[in-house]
Amino acid sequence: MESKTSSAGLTIPTGVVIGLVVIAGTLFHTWLHHRVHGVYNVTQIGLAFFLVINVLVNWWEIALMVCQEQIRTEYESFKEPYRGRELECVVNVFARPIPVLRVLSFRQWTTVWSSYSLFDPGYSDRRSFGYTIDVGNGFTTIVPALILAFGMTFELLPARVLGILGVIVFWQMFYGTALYFFQFFHNGRHKGHSMRDVVLFVGITNLTWLIFPIWGLATSIRLILDGSYGLLR
Repeated sequence: MESKTSSAGLTIPTGVVIGLVVIAGTLFHTWLHHRVHGVYNVTQIGLAFFLVINVLVNWWEIALMVCQEQIRTEYESFKEPYRGRELECVVNVFARPIPVLRVLSFRQWTTVWSSYSLFDPGYSDRRSFGYTIDVGNGFTTIVPALILAFGMTFELLPARVLGILGVIVFWQMFYGTALYFFQFFHNGRHKGHSMRDVVLFVGITNLTWLIFPIWGLATSIRLILDGSYGLLR
């Protein structure tokens, strides 16, 4: 699977770019927290890890709206060649090289959605629930996620206010993901795919947005009840 654009510059496999962003972002927030407070806090590290991932995915979700026609075209080109080998398409997407100077280009990330559409065609259809909930998540949680990530360290807001913001954002993530799982199986999107592929790709990726938001909700409630950042120190 080749990129639609060419570049004489350095390229990095898509999966490596994702790994570098998540690891570097998590380490950066961990370092900041230790530098300011002199401690390593498991809750802060865990939620920072998740929020970094969420911001990255928010970027993809904005691309889902901006580049929907390209995603639809790619999906149609993948559908028949990868029928019965959908997970292979996903592996190829993560191995696809991205020009370093174009890492922030929305068009470099469309194959994330066109390959996922092999499991859930809704992501190539503006009328679907999956498309709507993810585009909405992209535009409404990217700024709050950044505030939460930095707020745990720099106390940008009073603890109770940050906790209220956390309850709003983490509940939105949890509820949206729970509804997505329901519609995925209720509409029979899992049919025609092996249990292994559904668990590895759809299950694990989406469970992240159930497990970590629960952790985030519990932390946010503690911030509200305690009225302090003690839990994160």
